[in-house]
Amino acid sequence: MPRRAQDPIAEHSDSLCEYMNGHPTTVLAYARYFGEYPTATKATMTSIDQDGFDIICEDSGEEREVRVTFGQSMFAVGQVKHTLTTLAKEAEIALRGRDSSNQGLMPDSPSATLPEGNLLSTLLLIGGLTAFYLEFYPNTTNSFLQWILKTVGAAWIHRLVLLITGLHCFESLVSLYFTVIVGNGFFSLLDIIQWFILISLFGYPCLFHLIALANRQRNKQSKQKTN
Repeated sequence: MPRRAQDPIAEHSDSLCEYMNGHPTTVLAYARYFGEYPTATKATMTSIDQDGFDIICEDSGEEREVRVTFGQSMFAVGQVKHTLTTLAKEAEIALRGRDSSNQGLMPDSPSATLPEGNLLSTLLLIGGLTAFYLEFYPNTTNSFLQWILKTVGAAWIHRLVLLITGLHCFESLVSLYFTVIVGNGFFSLLDIIQWFILISLFGYPCLFHLIALANRQRNKQSKQKTN
């Protein structure tokens, strides 16, 4: 498809491509799903305009060109970013559906994510925030919080706050070990910071997800070195 002479997105092509290439697993998913190269091993976004974007991927030792269209013309960078996110989710859902192990066609993403549907982590977060509130604002006028403060006792709430704070600090430090040492280059600086913050808030459910992700990457790297 010929490019338009007046394209409001093309002038942002370099910065958008640089951003997307900072998320190589997403670009690879585009190539594997939309480009129909399911065995592609590497992909790079080379340009983007208001109608779509171009990718070069490596498949079976050869370079392949992929053109992915948006379906409608984009007129703002915000539109493009939203559409890229939507396409990434579509590719992920489709590729994971083809691969029951969740480790084949859809490559792992280093981005920090909260495990979906984790009710326990949500309840623990609410409980932790309640304890913090009662610790620092004991003169609350809310009747339910007053009942908790009276029933549990200020001393126990103080101990609970210290325990929660200590555990989350420890889990956040552990996340640095798995993102920096075990991940061995898989996680970018931004990914490391995001995992650190997410785990400091939600704790062990996110930490267990990170541990599994980092260990998979270490195993993959070990296999590649062996081969």
